[in-house]
Amino acid sequence: MNKSKKSMKITVALCLVISTILSTLLCAVAVHAQDLSELTESGDATYYFYGLNTNDPDFGGMTGPTGTFIYDSSKGYYYYDIKGFQAGDYCFVVSTVKGAGASAQRSPAVSSVAEAGSFYLSQGNYRGYNCMHLWNPDKKNVRVYFKSVLAGLYAVDLSTVDSTPTAAPTTAPTVRPTTAPTAAATTAPTVRPTTAPTTAPTTAPTTAPTTPASDKKMVFCKNDANWGSVYVYMWSGDGASKNAEWPGKQMTKISGNTYQYEITGTWKNIIFNNGSGDQTTDLTLPGYGYIYNNADKSWEVYDTSPLQVSSFTTDVESPQYSGVAITLSASAAGQGTVYYRFTAVNKSTSSSELLSDFTTRNTAVWMPRAAGTYSLVYDFKDAAGNTNTRTLSFTVTDGSASVAPFIKSVSPMPGQIKRNSALTLSASAGGGITGTNLLFYKFTVKDPSGNIVNVPYFSRNTSCSFTPTALGNYSVTLTVQGSDNSEDTREYLFESVTAVTEPSTPPVTPTTAPTTPTVAPTSSSGGVPMKGDADMDGKLTITDATTIQKWLASLLTEDRINMQNANVDGDEKVTIIDATMIQKKLASIINW
Repeated sequence: MNKSKKSMKITVALCLVISTILSTLLCAVAVHAQDLSELTESGDATYYFYGLNTNDPDFGGMTGPTGTFIYDSSKGYYYYDIKGFQAGDYCFVVSTVKGAGASAQRSPAVSSVAEAGSFYLSQGNYRGYNCMHLWNPDKKNVRVYFKSVLAGLYAVDLSTVDSTPTAAPTTAPTVRPTTAPTAAATTAPTVRPTTAPTTAPTTAPTTAPTTPASDKKMVFCKNDANWGSVYVYMWSGDGASKNAEWPGKQMTKISGNTYQYEITGTWKNIIFNNGSGDQTTDLTLPGYGYIYNNADKSWEVYDTSPLQVSSFTTDVESPQYSGVAITLSASAAGQGTVYYRFTAVNKSTSSSELLSDFTTRNTAVWMPRAAGTYSLVYDFKDAAGNTNTRTLSFTVTDGSASVAPFIKSVSPMPGQIKRNSALTLSASAGGGITGTNLLFYKFTVKDPSGNIVNVPYFSRNTSCSFTPTALGNYSVTLTVQGSDNSEDTREYLFESVTAVTEPSTPPVTPTTAPTTPTVAPTSSSGGVPMKGDADMDGKLTITDATTIQKWLASLLTEDRINMQNANVDGDEKVTIIDATMIQKKLASIINW
């Protein structure tokens, strides 16, 4: 990509002219959408890599992919390492299609950028092909990875990525003394570590197992590498203090390929081995009740609860700015229907916010209002009364003075939309505190076939309207640009359907899963102000959210809106956040 392409930006003056012309074109249209924010990748899918070391790609000449993304369960992402750069420019496509490059590039699986570090990474159209463009002037080896297709793609210097655990030595000491030696050894055994581990576990969960195998201090190994025997060697410090001489203690097989060992001392480091050559690298013991997989080299909670948690994630990584919409997602399997509850707890004040009470919905949206460190609590309950809990730590910072722009949310939130019914999206963003302090917005809407159905351009207009005419997923890529041309981009998916499915709620009968009201109170008695009733009709409906959106777009005068009722979040001003909170209330995503 030449420098003129990279530096070409719409100027502030041109954006102001365009926004003046178009400021009255868009109006808000009410759409009751179910929040179907996507879950984190699990490693079950296959993603192919189509790459060309050029800025002038010709994917049409490719007969197949140049590689396949690898799923790293220890890091929770798919990755592909691009090596041997011949030029600074590189164009590639991430696709679920295995075939000719021309077909793969029409519907790329990942089409947004989450973070590119020191590299220039962007999504664009080159020679008629949808692809990602990577500018790498220093010709470094680069790892590109993604945690979910919606969260976007990351590009990092491969030399900064934690190295893959080295292979086990081909041989082990043939004989170890059965009694302690009478004199200290002059050299340390070649397979016994003499220093702290070089690679710590990267994905040990933040919570202890809900139902450990016993009250004893246990460590487990999942022998997916099919070793004949499994030993555990533990030590602290320089190795003088250890649980046993090498190769350690033999673990006990408890079921299938799962082995356990009761920890009787206090140890920092651990090595699993087969007693005769195969072994892990130096590991850090993350705590009691964890299991290590000797095949994929990952730690996780060893949970014996009948209600098994398979995932608990957020769609964006910590930290984030206050006011940013963060989607919590979870998945679990139990006895019968599984119900989910999501709570955000401020660690400093111990105050908690219930994001969604027990329902069958496995996602919830959190919009933190204050900076701080939070515990995101995922509670699980099944029809038989079994429970489980997971917790994530999440940091929120104050972005009020951020030079870089950042996207807060869109309204309505991603979910189902009705085919042939117009949808108006309203965006909220922050930052951009530099130069003119102005923010510019661009919406790119693609239909299920990957065709762009609108005319994307930057303007001061925070809204976009389109009508889904086909069934399937419509993607909306929102890009926010500051006056210094810095940008933030996020992609949102909306499913076009013939009839919108209302969110399901737990039945009344099971006492273990309380029901959640699906509608707000219908009136306010005695003239008392009613929270959210912006149109003053005495009830809370989607029209109240639309009223706020129209007022923000200067399509309504102030006498047509009750500002006190419209100020849902209590911050003494009416913003798009208030409209979003009304929609989430009606969709049973939040309560107030």
